[in-house]
Amino acid sequence: MVELAKLSIPHDLYLLRHGETEWNREFRFQGQMDSALTLLGQTQAKRQAHTLRGLRASLGRHTLWSSPLGRAQQTARLAFEGAPFQTDPRLAEIHCGRWEGLTQAERTAQDPELTARLESEFEMYTNTPDGERIPELASRLTAFLNTLDAPAIIVSHKISLVVIRALLTGEDDVLQVRSAPAQGSVLQISNGAAIAHI
Repeated sequence: MVELAKLSIPHDLYLLRHGETEWNREFRFQGQMDSALTLLGQTQAKRQAHTLRGLRASLGRHTLWSSPLGRAQQTARLAFEGAPFQTDPRLAEIHCGRWEGLTQAERTAQDPELTARLESEFEMYTNTPDGERIPELASRLTAFLNTLDAPAIIVSHKISLVVIRALLTGEDDVLQVRSAPAQGSVLQISNGAAIAHI
């Protein structure tokens, strides 16, 4: 089990996962490659916008952020309803090495022994051939989070958001895919606790 050092962030953060993409539907690993939002993905981002309307009014000064990857920026434009936002490369998804763009069947055909050893979806993402590992991902996310000086709303990706949640709550047992915010939802982290807004 990877152990991550808990961060003490004094303000609330709101985590949004990008909407469903064409490659999500095909069960392809996207990593730092990209595909466009589906119609469902666009609807999910608009649902996040509806949730954020009420939350943003109560936040006072806050910042809006997105991963630079296209699917995250497409989500941010819809979820932030045209409000300007900043991008930061440290918010990009984990790099999936030579598995980027491949379906499960293609990954299994290419690396049958490795895929047979990996028991969970989280392990599949974090043990890809030539890919990024959790300590590297956590290091760049920590560097980003430590720059924040006010409440922030962040659009990112499944594995990156799982690791952000673990860093902010100190709970190593959240290092699993189901700990990521659902597409279309907003996950608030306040004083080290996670609060879902759907």
